[in-house]
Amino acid sequence: MTELVFLKGKQALTSSLIVAEKFEKNHQHVMRAIRDLSGEMDVSNFGQMFHKVTYSDTYGRPQPMYLMNRDGVALLGMGFTGAKAMQFKLDFIKAFNQMEQILLQRQNAQWQEIRSATKDGYKELSAAVKELYEFAKAHGCNVSERVFYMNFAKLMNKTLGIAPGTRDDLATWQLYEVEKLQFIARTIIAGLIAGGADYHLPYKNCKAAFEAYARLSYINERLLLARGLSD
Repeated sequence: MTELVFLKGKQALTSSLIVAEKFEKNHQHVMRAIRDLSGEMDVSNFGQMFHKVTYSDTYGRPQPMYLMNRDGVALLGMGFTGAKAMQFKLDFIKAFNQMEQILLQRQNAQWQEIRSATKDGYKELSAAVKELYEFAKAHGCNVSERVFYMNFAKLMNKTLGIAPGTRDDLATWQLYEVEKLQFIARTIIAGLIAGGADYHLPYKNCKAAFEAYARLSYINERLLLARGLSD
């Protein structure tokens, strides 16, 4: 649901393009409805809800659109009627609620502390993967360093059921799991390099270890519960 709403700074916003697509309307008609609102409202109130920007169309040409907050969508949506429109409004409310929960979460000291720890863990894991890459290269491997790291990153994301680039959106418990998997991966990589093992083994062993850890820590059950609560 969060694809309807995005974070910009410390605000949860959507755009006139997203609204047009979701409500199955022509973007120009949505733009006109917003302009009509601007003529009926105080300038300062309108400016708090809507902000005009540009985007590049498929030909690379700059085109106007509006960014809007929750109040802007609610005001604009008053003019959209029908059963489908009501469901679309509810979808936007849910998406804004989810994004605002993420914003509140980021203000929590415990969340900030564990997020900082996962960033440090990312650097340490990157260093370990680089060492593995150098080890593999010395033993005739031609795969790039980026591929080595992406393999471990994808494995970690798959284990945790998260999408790439979403660490800032994770709950505190998920960040704790990220930190633990980073530690497991670093430990396995370092141990196998020190023992001069086949450079294919760290990935295979990490995969097995991640699967075992996911079962023991009930990650899968917690993910299902979280999804059930948000659906």
